[in-house]
Amino acid sequence: MPPILRTGLCLAKVMAKPPCISILRTLVSSTPCRSALAPTFSSTGDTAKIVSRLGPTRISTMIMTGKPNRPFPPEFQVELDQFLPGAVSAVGLVTSCVSSGDWAGLEGLVDRDCITSLQASMATMDKEQTELVAVNPGDVFLSFVSNPENCDSGNNLHLVTFSLPRLEEIRTMVTENKELSSQTHQQVKESIAAVEKDQIKDTVAGLMGEYQSKISSNDPHALFQANEIVIGNYRFVRDSPDSQWTITEVSQINSLQAWATIFKLRWKGRLGIATRGGYEFYTILRYDYMTDYIAISMFTAFYIFQLIGTGVITAPHS
Repeated sequence: MPPILRTGLCLAKVMAKPPCISILRTLVSSTPCRSALAPTFSSTGDTAKIVSRLGPTRISTMIMTGKPNRPFPPEFQVELDQFLPGAVSAVGLVTSCVSSGDWAGLEGLVDRDCITSLQASMATMDKEQTELVAVNPGDVFLSFVSNPENCDSGNNLHLVTFSLPRLEEIRTMVTENKELSSQTHQQVKESIAAVEKDQIKDTVAGLMGEYQSKISSNDPHALFQANEIVIGNYRFVRDSPDSQWTITEVSQINSLQAWATIFKLRWKGRLGIATRGGYEFYTILRYDYMTDYIAISMFTAFYIFQLIGTGVITAPHS
């Protein structure tokens, strides 16, 4: 399979640690935020067709395999573990060019009709909205192909991405704060052993004050609250498995517009658990869907037994 556009990038998979969901505090935002201004647009002119949900088929695949898509048939010559990271990297390059108005940089990467439509859409946006068109690949936490059943034998793939602006920065801040906590704990232990007993209180208070000051100025929770999830749709097309990929459609929708509040909060809750705990998002998503499935199955079974018990329905006879 040829590289995805000019980038040819593949991201290394990170091994996830077993989650302990119950002890984590979910990061959820219900307040207005900067990325609430992220514009909704489509190069096709029809934003109603933007895919913003996994759907039952991909949810069941997520439960069974831990990924939204099953592997494609070998004859498609598309390895999803290579295609998806490369495609996300290509999206970062293309949306950066669109955001900055570097239309020449899209030649050979994006279909001419798509470029013309994007130029018209960008002309209607203000500076802040324009900036929110650019997608940082490090901010994408979920990606999948939405049309595996109708993809022209792997030559016409519709990529969907879920991203949170500045997520990569938030993850870095979480890691830095954990390291700072560990360092401070060690400093406290060493100080207690080194100073006189009557000086311990003041020494520890000084170290903790310095720690709190650093944490307050490096607050990932505040940054998480200040952003909302953005959903992107991108169509990758090639003439044959030996041909270069070209993007023919670019669409984006703000989750505030795409989802009801309860679903928006749930997606941010999942992402908050994964980010705060340093877990792989796909693992958290799979656990969440599995618990939903078990709960629904138990409720359905209980309801059926109740109906049998009251005589509304009868049990099958052997």
